[in-house]
Amino acid sequence: MVAIVTGAGSGIGRAVALELSSAGAAVLAVDIDEDAAQETARMTTGTVVSHRADVSKPDEVAEYVAIAVAELGVPDQFFNNAGVAGCNRSIVDMSIDEWSSTLSVNLDGMFYGLKYVLPHMIAAGRGQVVNTGSIASLQGAAKRADYVASKHAVLGLTRTAAAEVREHGVAVNCICPGSTDTPIIGKFRALLARDGQSIPTRGVGDRGMASAEEIARTAAFLLRADVPFLTGAALSVDGGASGQY
Repeated sequence: MVAIVTGAGSGIGRAVALELSSAGAAVLAVDIDEDAAQETARMTTGTVVSHRADVSKPDEVAEYVAIAVAELGVPDQFFNNAGVAGCNRSIVDMSIDEWSSTLSVNLDGMFYGLKYVLPHMIAAGRGQVVNTGSIASLQGAAKRADYVASKHAVLGLTRTAAAEVREHGVAVNCICPGSTDTPIIGKFRALLARDGQSIPTRGVGDRGMASAEEIARTAAFLLRADVPFLTGAALSVDGGASGQY
């Protein structure tokens, strides 16, 4: 098995890279932070090759896919995950650059990943893709227009891709985590604190957040080859938060 994981230098991406590696996959761990990607590779005895790429740049996405195919083989699994927290400003206060910066990573990067990975899977007649959405794929939130719009779009992109490739034996699904204990949630918490806000702590039992490893186990399930009829789905992993008013 060959896997590509983006945003693999920390958080959910790192946890998924390690989960897939422990299951025997050869993994290309992609991150904009080269040192972080290398650290992920050092954390396992399996085959994990680190690679630095900015997913908002289509040529760099094409390059990481080409490297994966050349060094490891045609990918069986693709965790299309890299993302940013956004800027936490109202629509009227958000700058054009802030809007574009979030969309370029969270949406354009997802599109480029699908554009360059899917042809290899289609040719092979197999493959599982998981795009990382969010509870924000399912709900709105004040001061989160850039992030919410990008994550809603990821859900639509997932369902469209699933419809396009299902006849080729390729499944495309979306995972929608709620609050998860990762570095990106720390950045989001800092943005909220700047504006006198805090993250709602809605979870299971006495825990307000999931661990990255819990999300990774769910992503790994969606990346299995033996559930081919599970495609075009959005799976919430949010402690029930998206079902609450």
